[in-house]
Amino acid sequence: MFLQDQLQIAGLEGIWKKIAPNLKHSIKLKPKIWNIKSGLSTIGGTPMGTDGFEWPYNQDGEHLSFIAQISLQDIKHFDKHGILPGHGILYFFYDAFYQPSGHENEHRYAWKVIYEKTGPSKMIKIPCPQNLVMRNNETTGIFEKLIFHEFEIDFQSEYTMPPYESEFVRSMHLDFDDLWKYEQFYFKQVNQKPCYRMLGFPDRKIVNTDMVTICRTAANGMNYYPQGYSGYNLPEPIDKNEDWILLLQIDSDLEVGMAWGGEEMGRIYFWIRKQDLLQKNFDRCWVILEV
Repeated sequence: MFLQDQLQIAGLEGIWKKIAPNLKHSIKLKPKIWNIKSGLSTIGGTPMGTDGFEWPYNQDGEHLSFIAQISLQDIKHFDKHGILPGHGILYFFYDAFYQPSGHENEHRYAWKVIYEKTGPSKMIKIPCPQNLVMRNNETTGIFEKLIFHEFEIDFQSEYTMPPYESEFVRSMHLDFDDLWKYEQFYFKQVNQKPCYRMLGFPDRKIVNTDMVTICRTAANGMNYYPQGYSGYNLPEPIDKNEDWILLLQIDSDLEVGMAWGGEEMGRIYFWIRKQDLLQKNFDRCWVILEV
């Protein structure tokens, strides 16, 4: 395996047997080499949808920015465990103006994931709402855009490593030297930009919080604060077996016009409970902004 070779070069060949069971399969998204429009999977631009497609908006009535659309037929071959729907389109929207962190329950109105079952033959290009165009035209900096350049994407299978300081890594009980090498290796891998993916472990520049805990906390009606915050206790999951899955990771990319967190150039992560994904209930997704 390619990752095993990389670990060996980094002097971590001894931990392969420990880390291999903790790897997660993912689908990496990358720009198409040839700029020939041939599919429905894109990042940026405007969506292809059915007649009557309703562009989502936030709680103030302002339309959200279109982030990406994924043709599930395009990625069916790469979904090793068959957890995603086998047909249709997923649309991803986010409030690119306010860019909420996802740490508060009220942020739930700042994004939308739409699942459309209709096949490609019935798709038409959906124009941006006029108020979103006007707000975008009022922006002056490269870090403030609300409408993004479009690029079509290809897919490839890729295994992902558990984040440094995660429960997975702690369970491996690495000695200090291997832990330090793992930290260096991990950040070298995830700091390659831009990086877009579905499923697997998220790529994280700084691992100082558990994103699943944030999703669970905020989605269940509480605001997330760092552990130790006065009067705050982490809640138990409503469903002891709830399992949050990385649905889509979107990087900052100035070629597309996306800058999450402004000059900090962070990433946004769309998460969903496994049981909601299996039931195609995409209204229950949660988004985390991390810079």
